[in-house]
Amino acid sequence: MKSFFKKNQIRFDGTKEIETKIKNQTDNVISRRFKILIVSVIVFGLIILIRLFMTQIKQEEYYKTKLAQYNTDVFTADTFRGNIYDRNLKRLAYNKNVNCATYYAVKGIKKEEIDVMIHFLIDNIKIDISKVSQRDKKDYLIMKDPDFTDSLVSNEERKRYADDENSDDIIYELKLNRITDKILSDKLSDFDIKYYKLYYTITNCNVGSTVLIEGLSIKEASLIGENSSLLRGIRVTNDWQRDYDFDDHFKDVLGRVTTKKQGLPANLKDKLLALDYNNDSRVGVSGIEAEYETLLTGDDATYKVEYDVNGNPNVSIVSDGSQGQNLRLTIDWDIQKALSDAIEQELKSHTGYANRFNNHIFVTLMDPNNGDIIAMAGKRRGRDGKNYDYASGNYLYAMEMGSTVKGGTIYMAFKNNVIKKGTVYHDAPIKIAGTPRKKSWKNLGNVNEIQALAQSSNVYMFQIAMKLGGGKYEYDKPLSIDMGAFDVLREAYGELGLGVRTGLDVPNEELGYRGDNPSGGNLLDFAIGQYDSYTTIQLAQYVSTIANGGKRIQPHLFLESFTEDEDNNYISLYQHKIKILDDVSYYQTAFEQIQKGFRECILTGTGRTVNGSYQPAGKTGTAQRIDYATNKDYPNHLFVGYAPYDKPVISVACATERQASDSGESCKPLAKKAFQKYFEKYGVKSD
Repeated sequence: MKSFFKKNQIRFDGTKEIETKIKNQTDNVISRRFKILIVSVIVFGLIILIRLFMTQIKQEEYYKTKLAQYNTDVFTADTFRGNIYDRNLKRLAYNKNVNCATYYAVKGIKKEEIDVMIHFLIDNIKIDISKVSQRDKKDYLIMKDPDFTDSLVSNEERKRYADDENSDDIIYELKLNRITDKILSDKLSDFDIKYYKLYYTITNCNVGSTVLIEGLSIKEASLIGENSSLLRGIRVTNDWQRDYDFDDHFKDVLGRVTTKKQGLPANLKDKLLALDYNNDSRVGVSGIEAEYETLLTGDDATYKVEYDVNGNPNVSIVSDGSQGQNLRLTIDWDIQKALSDAIEQELKSHTGYANRFNNHIFVTLMDPNNGDIIAMAGKRRGRDGKNYDYASGNYLYAMEMGSTVKGGTIYMAFKNNVIKKGTVYHDAPIKIAGTPRKKSWKNLGNVNEIQALAQSSNVYMFQIAMKLGGGKYEYDKPLSIDMGAFDVLREAYGELGLGVRTGLDVPNEELGYRGDNPSGGNLLDFAIGQYDSYTTIQLAQYVSTIANGGKRIQPHLFLESFTEDEDNNYISLYQHKIKILDDVSYYQTAFEQIQKGFRECILTGTGRTVNGSYQPAGKTGTAQRIDYATNKDYPNHLFVGYAPYDKPVISVACATERQASDSGESCKPLAKKAFQKYFEKYGVKSD
């Protein structure tokens, strides 16, 4: 029977067949992989070709720009500050153009080339080293002679600090401490100082630019320009320095600006860098320059430094920036100068042994209605016998102000119901056990508050102080008082402006000394201005508060900021706004009586010599200052006042330190001159 199924033929492969089969399979695998590899290489090559095409053709400009950026530095530089003017637009501070040698960082510059450049500059340019500090000189010596300065630190000391993470700083500080002035003198010549001053500046400028030399003469500037190939990276630039039209006069109030070489002050560096200042930015560090830095400083200019293949910088301007705002101050320069000259003459007329303690005189002239400081003049006598401008002493130097503060005592007495209108006390010497007799300059008999101010009664103020403190007075007996009276009196004084910061727009203002030995006798002294000390600006604010009837107004030097357009048109930007710090005008009776007492002081009392057609009111003062070596009194002499008495437009405060009474005191004539100068200029004829 025939089968329906076909049988498969069975093959038996030998060794040869198996080897052949394996070889064929291997060849197939290799062939496939080779083909894949070839295709991959072709594809990868195409990708590279496409990328090269895109880079060289399509993105050529993009990569050129990127390359240029890698060879370009962009940096900023501060522009001109705003000028400062008086209230009548007389210029006080400005920017003086100066030629400078400026170094723009050269890429890859060698030490040998720097050495050649520095020697050329030293040989041909005047290098000022007068302001190089001793600390800088020490740094220069460490750079010049590292072997010697290393020898100043022992191996034991190096081992001691080896594991400290600040080891290098500690060792460096040890070197600095051990370099004496004699070592500097022996090992560092003027040439060395010039050399390392320049070397340090150049080697620390890796990007951007730095000023090497300021104040080039025309000849020096030309010489640098002619040798530009030798002086790679050094260019003559036109820059500025802050200058002042009237030399040192009032400069301590106007303040100081750092130079480009000085750059940012260390104590403000972090703060200013956060505000986008550069390390070499010029910045106000004192006075008005610091207080109004944000207005005076301009918007930075932007520069671009491009480098060629040799690392040479090419500088171009990206943007010019803009000048800062100008400031207009409240000061009237004519009156300021007249008072400063008058103070100079007073100091010159009070010389010799008798006036050896008379080293300071201050005068402040202020508008009591808005706080404008019309003049702020001051002088100090140096140990060399010369007189120096010290206008800032009006707010930085405190002294005891004597009887001028008695208006504050009367105010406190009315406020706290210690007296009422017309209260009379008998003026005769008083005696507290264990203390000298206390009295007025003469026995005045029965006086009320107006007469007490006019005749400067100490005893009237003593009676107020004793009543305030709850003391029961008996002649030559102990006086027990409530020590809280000191706080009450001090608070009342502060409401008028004494013993508190006035708010004057300057960076620093002295508060004055507060007595810290409360006792019955000292409370009496406090009530006549011989316990706490005050500044002249506090005295001016105090008398202005009395003049305007009880409003303590912030004194200020800033009037407004302004700029000018292309046609020199004046454009006002920011104006000062009157700020009332305290208002106690509701004690109307107190101020009326004080004002009457101040007016009577001028008419019949101790201030008669200040009188004039401007009809002033005021209060004189002396503060006892005993020289214990001779047991002689060299008192402070003082005066406060305002005019006209019935509608005040100006107030004055004057303080003279320790002037011999028998040589004539300065404050009353200075106050009279202040009134005269003001009213001669602003409308009221003076005698």
